[in-house]
Amino acid sequence: MSNPQHSRDKGQLFENKDKRKPSQPDLRGTCAIDGAPYDMQAWRRDDQLSISLEPPRGDSNTYPPDAFRGMLDRPVKGRGDEGPTPAWTGDVVGDDATYAIRAFEKQGKSGAYLALFFTLA
Repeated sequence: MSNPQHSRDKGQLFENKDKRKPSQPDLRGTCAIDGAPYDMQAWRRDDQLSISLEPPRGDSNTYPPDAFRGMLDRPVKGRGDEGPTPAWTGDVVGDDATYAIRAFEKQGKSGAYLALFFTLA
């Protein structure tokens, strides 16, 4: 298995400090997959994260359609996997591809965040 620390397909999710309503995402961030930038949003749903990726809006006042959607689960511990254990795993599915995600909890200067690594499934 490739080392997720050297993947070029990666991103970060941070707590949404501007959340005012339950319908707004709990986490927001950006990523790059196959060289293309995406905005990410995630909602906590019990023991899962619902995640969506869309092209950046830029200066447009319209919301582009989601490019990828999926769910992340807490992985089962003790399967004998080598390397660090991700906090969340799952897939995002788009029209042309499916990517497996491994999300690791990290601590930065501004607080806790999730580092996500994408691999073509």
